[in-house]
Amino acid sequence: MKCTLFISFDLIRDGEIEKPLAIATILGFLKNDRQLQDKMSFHHLSINSLKYGGQAQAIDFENNLSGFNLEKFDFIAISAYIWNEYLLNDFIELLRKLGFRGNIILGGYQITYSNQKDLPLQYPDVQIFVSGYAEQSLKDFFSSPVKTAVPQFLNTPVDFSEIPSAYLTNEIFVPSGTPMLRLETKRGCPYRCSFCAHRDLTQNKVFKHSLDKVFNEISFIADRQVKRVNILDPIFNSGKDYLEVMREINRTNLNTTFTLQSRLENIRGIAGKEFLDLCSGDNYHLEFGLQTAVTTEADNINRRNNLQQIDEAFTQLKERNISYEVSLIYGLPGQTIDSFKRSIDFVESIGCKTIKAFPLMLLRGTELYHEKELWNIKEENIGEFAIPVVTSSNSFSRHDWEQMNEIANNLSPHHRQ
Repeated sequence: MKCTLFISFDLIRDGEIEKPLAIATILGFLKNDRQLQDKMSFHHLSINSLKYGGQAQAIDFENNLSGFNLEKFDFIAISAYIWNEYLLNDFIELLRKLGFRGNIILGGYQITYSNQKDLPLQYPDVQIFVSGYAEQSLKDFFSSPVKTAVPQFLNTPVDFSEIPSAYLTNEIFVPSGTPMLRLETKRGCPYRCSFCAHRDLTQNKVFKHSLDKVFNEISFIADRQVKRVNILDPIFNSGKDYLEVMREINRTNLNTTFTLQSRLENIRGIAGKEFLDLCSGDNYHLEFGLQTAVTTEADNINRRNNLQQIDEAFTQLKERNISYEVSLIYGLPGQTIDSFKRSIDFVESIGCKTIKAFPLMLLRGTELYHEKELWNIKEENIGEFAIPVVTSSNSFSRHDWEQMNEIANNLSPHHRQ
């Protein structure tokens, strides 16, 4: 029997469950496969990056690894995200120093949206790269004889009807009264904003979990008396099934707050009215990523905001006293200090009490990532966890960015609730 260790660098806040939903879903899928049960054993180590801060180095995590005999593992699979990319190669070197002799598997956003030919140069001691959703790729890889030629590149589509619930399989243990957990009803986004990697950049599809699975998870949440659920769907109120999910939440009569990332323009017509009707209680808090209220800036990032529909949606939210917040981005192409202020003024003018603003990050693989020269964009590693953020372009200087950053920091706290 071969052994695999999954290592995830996570951002776990107080009250949150330590095992991330993404890793737990992969583990549940693999452990549930009968062919693998006699071939593979799977283990997981979650490293809470928030405990170490953005300046942590690979050596700082040696104590986390002390409970594992790394020599016994055949594979170590690591998640590569924008907040831990800076230390990945050093961390792999540490694994080798501590006795690991097997193959390194690397997956996550930073791998999925990289140029395949560049990956062996960026990560020279990685043998297997996984692009896209990892469940089926890893299942096929572990089920068949391991090839010796490296590097290998895996990217197998997933049948979402076959993915079990990480909660219902007890891959994530949820004590009664848990303060917060995450839920997913679909992956991907139907929109094409040029700065965003939430949508499937390769297939441009949205993949839905079955309603039976989601309904069973809602029942589970009720049984465990979970206080808050953050639904991870990039745009919850899109597609055909979101109202069914909300009806089931309301029918179950949960004493739980569900946070929904939603789109303002979708609150219209009969579906929009029912969405608001279902939200008109204490069970929901809505998050709207407006990004900008300036039309030219929205066009530059392919956001295409409809300000009239947005204004009408805000009016209805206020009339119904529905809990919500709005987020903006500063550092956008074509933006200036004055235009950033105009976006804030617009959101304030319609009575929004909670406004948050975040610096623009150029995520690998996005259209905006490839348009750096077009906008004369400059980045600096001044963000937390050495995340590069845009600090100047052909429409604002570094000094202008500092002023926008100060304005943003004075709006409201920057952490997700």
